[in-house]
Amino acid sequence: MTTDNQPPSESGASEVLRELSGVDDVQARSIVNMWREWQITEVLDTITELQRAAETDRSLEFDSLFRAATSFPVPEVRLESVRALSEGGSFKIAQSLIAVLERDEVSEIRAAAAQSLHGFSDPAQSRNVSKSALTRIANSLRNALHVDEPMVRGKSLIALAALHDDEAADLIDTMFDEAVGTAPLMADVLTAMGETNDRSWLPTIEDAFFSNDPIVRIAAVLAFGKIGSDDDVESLSEPFDDHTLEVQIATVNALQNIGSPQAREMLGIAAEDSSEPAVQQTAQAALDFLKAEDDLIYAISPTMVERGLFGVPTAGQTPTRDMSRYDAPTEEGWANVDPEGEERDAAEVPDDIGEDYEDYLESDEFFRDSNTN
Repeated sequence: MTTDNQPPSESGASEVLRELSGVDDVQARSIVNMWREWQITEVLDTITELQRAAETDRSLEFDSLFRAATSFPVPEVRLESVRALSEGGSFKIAQSLIAVLERDEVSEIRAAAAQSLHGFSDPAQSRNVSKSALTRIANSLRNALHVDEPMVRGKSLIALAALHDDEAADLIDTMFDEAVGTAPLMADVLTAMGETNDRSWLPTIEDAFFSNDPIVRIAAVLAFGKIGSDDDVESLSEPFDDHTLEVQIATVNALQNIGSPQAREMLGIAAEDSSEPAVQQTAQAALDFLKAEDDLIYAISPTMVERGLFGVPTAGQTPTRDMSRYDAPTEEGWANVDPEGEERDAAEVPDDIGEDYEDYLESDEFFRDSNTN
């Protein structure tokens, strides 16, 4: 592992990245301490490089470095590190982000932590943490709604809504009244409405199409696209004629998200007839994306389904296993093995069954193993 105090050169970047991938917490803290002797621009460039590498190569992960850097003395470094953790889903990442949300002195960084916690609403991330950890995330977000910083409250509300918290609807109602006249907070409230998947918010969202502030109109259009359907698409004709280009682009994105026949028809019209080249290009890109999704669906033929996708006729496949009597601790082999690897009679120590395995499920090791495999 590189131990000098100089940022990695371009010629050795690939090798250094491999060495940095998967370092433990002690090593990560040591490396981040060395960053204190670098120029801040070099540290920020390194974080960007690490993040880009992890996005393009799933065998690389630098979460321990990003977590260590959330306590870096320079706010800009903490901010980028928190943002870099938005793609992770381990219990340790949740702990780090909660700590930032509850204790960092900079409101922008706390808001970024709430945005990164939003990622745990994705099943691909939440599957790596326990139900109790998700409850801790929700509690932290709920507590953040009582702080003075509107930015933190707004982003926390969005994340809480995405987690489908039982109190989200009432909290949205309360914050909506508070947000009247405050465009950024109102935009966050509208975004939270879209995250709930609750169509009862559609009339309120549609009213916001006529806001005087383009930030609010953009948020309203995107939220509409999250919960709207083919029956509602006609309402997007209004923002398609908006005098602000960004609102028109947001409308294209909303129509792509809905993806219904009428939505595609409106995208086709925009691609042909819009007076804005950017809208034409974005609309055509949306149509191409939707067509690619259709092609993927149609690529799975009825014959492939009939033959189980693997060339084995369905009738000839092994019968479905009866799971009614399935006992995971015993059958998976971890119920009767103690921490030293010695077998034991599971019936004699029922309270200990599976504790080590549960710890493993909440570890970064499991997260790396599941992504690698």
